Amino acid sequence: MNSGKQGFTLLEILIAISIFAIVISLAYSSYNATFHIINSAESQTATYSKARIAMERIRGDLESFYPGKEIFFKGTTETIGNRRADTLQFLSTAHIQLHPDDAPSGPILIRYLVQEDPNSDALLLYRSTQSATDDLKIEDDEQTALLLCDNLLEVIFDYQNKDGENIENWGKDETEEERATLPDMITISLRFNNPEEETGTLFQTGLRIPTAAKK
Repeated sequence: MNSGKQGFTLLEILIAISIFAIVISLAYSSYNATFHIINSAESQTATYSKARIAMERIRGDLESFYPGKEIFFKGTTETIGNRRADTLQFLSTAHIQLHPDDAPSGPILIRYLVQEDPNSDALLLYRSTQSATDDLKIEDDEQTALLLCDNLLEVIFDYQNKDGENIENWGKDETEEERATLPDMITISLRFNNPEEETGTLFQTGLRIPTAAKK
């Protein structure tokens, strides 16, 4: 018997499926875009945090520069591939006490050095310390080097003398002027890898070593 009821036609079903597919596609695109923004924001926050910690550590060490009987400050331009991976070494009183009961020590030799990350093409910035000997002999002991910052594209230390001239290396050739003076200005540049920017994300700061430490 014919009940008089009619079902959906094939055309109506196809139209409904098409509309449903469009709605799901728009919802997925919005969902995917939201998570991309969240991940990008988290990545930028992590990068800013790394840059802030590294900059504060380097500034603190330099602001505690120890002149000693003879000024010891050497900055050398290095490269890994075609990227700047500069090194810096100097005497400082900015010793990190691991325990509050530890007695304060004398000046230490601080080195900032860069190595390539074995698991990627990024660079790693290390900070090493050792007791300052009379002859300032540098001990290449990797165990004393602590990782300060990772995911770097470049590490650059630039210097200006009292005449405002830019100098990439300081103390490398040990000229009479460089043995007796410090740079008038030090510029620290940390460039981080950023998948959204080919040139990476640059953080830069400049500082002058306290004049009391200069001779």
